[in-house]
Amino acid sequence: MQGMATKQAREQDSVDKFMDSRASELPDIDLDVEAAVHRIQRIVKSVRRSMEETLKEYGLSHGEWGILGNIRLAGPPYRSSPGQLSKDEWLSSGAMTNRLDKLEEAGLVQRLPDPDDRRALLVELTEKGHKVWLESVGVQASKEAAIAAALDRKELKELNGLLRKVLLEFER
Repeated sequence: MQGMATKQAREQDSVDKFMDSRASELPDIDLDVEAAVHRIQRIVKSVRRSMEETLKEYGLSHGEWGILGNIRLAGPPYRSSPGQLSKDEWLSSGAMTNRLDKLEEAGLVQRLPDPDDRRALLVELTEKGHKVWLESVGVQASKEAAIAAALDRKELKELNGLLRKVLLEFER
């Protein structure tokens, strides 16, 4: 086991190779910082590509999937107002209307009169909308679990702690 850990520590990834080939051209740059940022960017690209494949399989855009998730994660009765969805998704009312039209046309949501305000509408997930969102989340979660399988539980907790620390610095 010890020999395997040593071998893995010496194994170079594409970022190591890139940095090694460019180090002489970047004498005043902290290559450890650059390497960390490049790795994060490549991981984000990989996860994004994986997500796009999943969404394509379900005929959804990322924005449409976000709306379904927003409604689903709000809990029963799985409804929201278009205005609240616009706020939550940071969209104009026109952009929200377009997305809701597409989702309604696909049979994933339905618009209902608001029982508390006859001038307003609510957007509710249909049975098909629940199914599509839950299936797509499951598919994507499996893909992400496969990516995280490179780490044991302790390493995953450590990675989360380090990423949290970096993110908090950005959020300040």
